[in-house]
Amino acid sequence: MKWFNMAKRITIIILLISLPFLLFYVATKLSQMYNKMHYDTSYKNYEEGINAESYVLLPVSKVIPQDLISGNINFDTLSHKFILPLKHQYYDEQKQEATVTNCMYVFDKNGVLLSKTESAEESEQETEFEHCVKLEDIFFDNSKCVSVAYFLKESYRYSWNPFRGIGSPTGAGRNMTWEGTAYVDLKLKKEALKLKIGEVFAQNFFSNKVERNDYALYISLYQLPLKFQKMSSISFFVRRKAYGPNELYIIKSK
Repeated sequence: MKWFNMAKRITIIILLISLPFLLFYVATKLSQMYNKMHYDTSYKNYEEGINAESYVLLPVSKVIPQDLISGNINFDTLSHKFILPLKHQYYDEQKQEATVTNCMYVFDKNGVLLSKTESAEESEQETEFEHCVKLEDIFFDNSKCVSVAYFLKESYRYSWNPFRGIGSPTGAGRNMTWEGTAYVDLKLKKEALKLKIGEVFAQNFFSNKVERNDYALYISLYQLPLKFQKMSSISFFVRRKAYGPNELYIIKSK
């Protein structure tokens, strides 16, 4: 009998101790469900386009090898054309190998695709860039152009390696603790684009609605240098995937 009473008391104590954590968990889940429903009404997955009055977002290529976009978006100041000498990477599942080809995109100043040529051979195109300027990734100099309205935590990630980052010139850095979906405001001249971006990593355990620097968004926005923006308002949006090729989109006015 004494043992039974002792076990009953221990059970009650455990329930009382765990009750606040259980209530916190339920409240967190309900809050996440509400916020997801709330933000899903106005934010759209960038792969499906955007909900905007002034702009459209259209895919250019989703098979560009990593680190091959920066410095390769050019604008000819005489012909007013965008020239993008890029590469495509295709993966053959049967052969289990990747094939890389050269691809040249040419857009007019309004973002209309004029030509697309793809070849396995390198072509000499130096003469096509004599009067070109390179588009700049504006996120490097202006972090106010992008902000995270809400971050939906989906899975927890933590590195248990105590030697992580040792030997790196930048130090160990912060562990990425959460993976989830970010609801991002991308501020352009006419309006802010509301993008929903998955596979985003949060560097702060309590990240929810904080500064952009708390997140690894892996996105870039390329625009003309300021003194050339009267010639064209076209932007190129890049999503750098953690695994696989990069994705390139064009943003133009309706």
